[in-house]
Amino acid sequence: MALQGSLASFGISEILQLAGVQQKTGVLHIDGKEGEVARILLNGGRVAGCERDGGSKDDLLGRRLLAADLVTRDQLNRAVKQSRANNRRVGDELVEAKVIERGLLEHFLMLQLRERLADVFGWRQGTWRFEARPRGFLPLGGPTLSAEAALLDGMRVVEEWPLIRAKINNYEVVYRVLKRPEESESEAEALERILDDAFSEFGGDEDEAAQAGGLSVQERNVLDLVDGRLTVHDLIDRGRLGEFETCKALLALLNGGYIEPIKHKKPQENPGRRVSKGAMVTRVALNLALLGALAAGVVFLPNARGELDSNAAAVGREARYRLRSNRIVAVSNALEAYRIEHGRYPETLEALLTSGFIEARALAGAVALDYVTTGTDYDLR
Repeated sequence: MALQGSLASFGISEILQLAGVQQKTGVLHIDGKEGEVARILLNGGRVAGCERDGGSKDDLLGRRLLAADLVTRDQLNRAVKQSRANNRRVGDELVEAKVIERGLLEHFLMLQLRERLADVFGWRQGTWRFEARPRGFLPLGGPTLSAEAALLDGMRVVEEWPLIRAKINNYEVVYRVLKRPEESESEAEALERILDDAFSEFGGDEDEAAQAGGLSVQERNVLDLVDGRLTVHDLIDRGRLGEFETCKALLALLNGGYIEPIKHKKPQENPGRRVSKGAMVTRVALNLALLGALAAGVVFLPNARGELDSNAAAVGREARYRLRSNRIVAVSNALEAYRIEHGRYPETLEALLTSGFIEARALAGAVALDYVTTGTDYDLR
């Protein structure tokens, strides 16, 4: 009997938990909304891979290594060519050519796996189907993740992303350093950190080593990269922590007063999406052509003025509708972030502003929204 069902009634977390307990081996096919397709590869209950159809090219291993300045374009092109000739992975070719170390490759493969899984965990609509395969159907050598670890990762990301997105919502923003943790550290705290660092050499976990100002290792690494020139995109690429951990560290540094944006920019609906220079040039050219056509119509077709006025009114109504819809989405995200931190929804929308979960200009445009809450639920329209 085939295992299949709906994500609305049996989510990905429950599926992975069941697969881990029963040590399933096979492929979990997931069809999300709007044509999204993913395949999670399982081997003995462990997650060995996650593939996406139509995913972003930014997710590819070669692009990640290139953006992190770990390989050159020529080295990557040679590895791609060799991988096709030898029917091997690009990463293996880079290791064989001694361009990168095996441990570094494993780190980026695991990072890629975790981020792909976290993205799929956010799917709430669609269907799934498990296709059983014999044990060992996947080639060994790549990193794997236990179903329990994948489950905890996914739940953590889904719960914390709204809080992070409330402030880290435009990846073109550039930050500058306001202070270093050592500047606000007392002598007693400095002594305690030095002692902790010394004793951590005797079997302690490096990730648990004390950092000045109480910063985590990830937060300190991101702070060291902030230079007043790198965008959030650049920090994600060069920090080697992935999108989620980098943005989480940025939020902690921002809240701690260690950094500030050089220039505020409006939130983006999908900040992780990159726009290539070629696409940007094309977009500008199309906009200029459209403006030119409109200008020509106004100048040379005066008899069509009435029709243009009518069209302009329709466009205005559509723009106002879309603007209101976007504001509802922004306020809803801020409400969820508030609930995660405070355990309940705020009594009024103004509480989002005083708590720093939304910008004043976004809330000013939302005064016409009707908001009612019971503390555990709300209605916004």
